[in-house]
Amino acid sequence: MNSGRRRVATPDPPPTRRRRGVRPGVRLQVQQFIKSGRIVSVVLLVVVLWYTMQMMWSDAYVVRNVNVVGAATMSRQRVIDMTELAETSIWSVQPDAVRARLLANPYVTTASVEIQLPDTVTITLSEQQSEIRWKSGQWYLLVNSEGEILGIDSAVVLTGTLVINDDSGQKLVPGDTVDPDILALARDVSLRVPAETGLTVNRVGWDPIRGVSFRAGAGELILVGRPERLDEKLALLRQLRDTKAEFAFVDLRPLTAYYRLDIPVSALVTDTLDVLTDSTVITATTTVP
Repeated sequence: MNSGRRRVATPDPPPTRRRRGVRPGVRLQVQQFIKSGRIVSVVLLVVVLWYTMQMMWSDAYVVRNVNVVGAATMSRQRVIDMTELAETSIWSVQPDAVRARLLANPYVTTASVEIQLPDTVTITLSEQQSEIRWKSGQWYLLVNSEGEILGIDSAVVLTGTLVINDDSGQKLVPGDTVDPDILALARDVSLRVPAETGLTVNRVGWDPIRGVSFRAGAGELILVGRPERLDEKLALLRQLRDTKAEFAFVDLRPLTAYYRLDIPVSALVTDTLDVLTDSTVITATTTVP
């Protein structure tokens, strides 16, 4: 007789199935999403994006004010025109590109661009400063920006100095004055002609008949006259250069400018001429197209 107790074999319980990949219902997901706080982040993100789009397209963020600091020779409007910023989006302003446009102008030596939200750009620049001497006869005279003759420049240091040759034959002394518009125009010619036309300026002259004139690198004589219509005059001179026209003499003073292959005797003025006579400068001329 087996004294051991007989064990009753029990069948193995059926394996439990683990339900993999089963997601909670939509309702439960929403509850979990709300409890996690992510819905607040999404709402904030949407709000930020909405306000960003509003700022990008809003009229409040259009450049309406361009402050110009440091311009003396150039007008404020001319500087603003060079920046090409008027009525553009403040977000599209590229300071480096604006600065490059300013530095391309022969008057500008340094420039900085500062953006101020919502609609202002401040331009700070420094201009080319040229020493000016008024040459009367054999003397180089110091002259200020108001046209006052200050005295004789005994040192006569001409490096980087603008010399205006007085071809009128008049004798000036300290205390006399010259038209400041002549000084400004001569400075404009010396700076803008090389930059805008490719011509060099070897000699700037003035007399009451012809106004301001200059000699170019190959001896060409160009009569500029008075400051009026300077942009137009330089555009005509640039047109001659672009079309490779040959010329030795150009008169930019009339509304219809002229050029020719020789220099008329009536247009010549020497430093020793005491009195100028008013004579017809142009004969047998060719009209600038």
